[in-house]
Amino acid sequence: MAMPLEYEGREQSYLKHRVLEQYLTAWAQKLGSNARFKEVKLVYVDCFAGPWKSASQDLRDTSVFIGLNALSTAVATWEGVKPKAVFVERDADAFSRLQDYLNTRPPDIETVAIHGEFGANVERINQEIGGGAAFLFIDPTGWNGVAMRYIAPLARIKQRDVMINVMFNHVNRFKDDPRDFLRTQMREFFGLEASDIPDGLDEDGLLAFYRHQLRETCGLPYVANLAIPHPTQNRTWFHLVVGGHHHEVLKLFRNVERKVCGDEADVVRAGARTRAGGQSEMLFGQPDRAFEGRHERDLGRVRELLERRESGRRQTFLSLWTEVLSGHHVTRTDVVEIVIELATRNRVAILPAVKRSIGDDAQLTWQ
Repeated sequence: MAMPLEYEGREQSYLKHRVLEQYLTAWAQKLGSNARFKEVKLVYVDCFAGPWKSASQDLRDTSVFIGLNALSTAVATWEGVKPKAVFVERDADAFSRLQDYLNTRPPDIETVAIHGEFGANVERINQEIGGGAAFLFIDPTGWNGVAMRYIAPLARIKQRDVMINVMFNHVNRFKDDPRDFLRTQMREFFGLEASDIPDGLDEDGLLAFYRHQLRETCGLPYVANLAIPHPTQNRTWFHLVVGGHHHEVLKLFRNVERKVCGDEADVVRAGARTRAGGQSEMLFGQPDRAFEGRHERDLGRVRELLERRESGRRQTFLSLWTEVLSGHHVTRTDVVEIVIELATRNRVAILPAVKRSIGDDAQLTWQ
């Protein structure tokens, strides 16, 4: 899929929006399919809606458009889906543009625009969601105003998924800053009462700590993250963190990561490097394949983890792959292949016995 011209100069936003589009569309279709049996209410909540830096008249290069489009697709597919979209924006100019755009939309989706701070409108957002299934997209420009105490009342309710943009480039820069106001902001962002972030955390450690806090503070049993790289430099720009109440959250998220960060990102970044310097190979070298590096590293880590487990340990395959996918950039299919390879060497016994695939209820015993 070619990157639209509207995203030139902000390729990281394109990759972010591709993750959002792929995940949200699948989420809406999966839950919308229940409308075969009963009415289904689906709510998309954009907590920092903007729109920002859009170069398209119809806002198709924004999360506003992507969210509404995913709901419209579900409505067109499943009769009985009742869609609603809630947009929160504090900036007066952006909010005015948001209202103007929503007024041009067809009436197939109920829309609510809230002018104000995300944190000040948590109760209102909960009221607007009501008893429906909800997907919350939290995409701030930094970290202030994204306190975990704001996310918790919204995310801890079942049938709600949350996706948060953790601005790693900024957080990593200021996480150890001793100034009091920054210490307070960081505690709020990570859901800490009095203590600070542990010292010496690298990128993986920092995101593991955020996942742990999101899981514990917001009651989300399934949490994972993926990295969106800088368009032209070999470093991470930000992480998208997903949380939910069903294990399918992890499987879907890792499949989307494989597609967007694995199959699309290198092409997008190669184009960005070429535009930056004319010949990307001359100025920047070959694309660094940031995802492939993480993927290969974590395949090795998972193999070592499972290889070293003690004999006699028993576990369902479901509990294994959900454990693995939370903290590793691999897919469920990758875990199937590793476990089957261990089984061929009699390191793991699988019941019922399999050749190519493993069911979630399969029992694994280390030998």
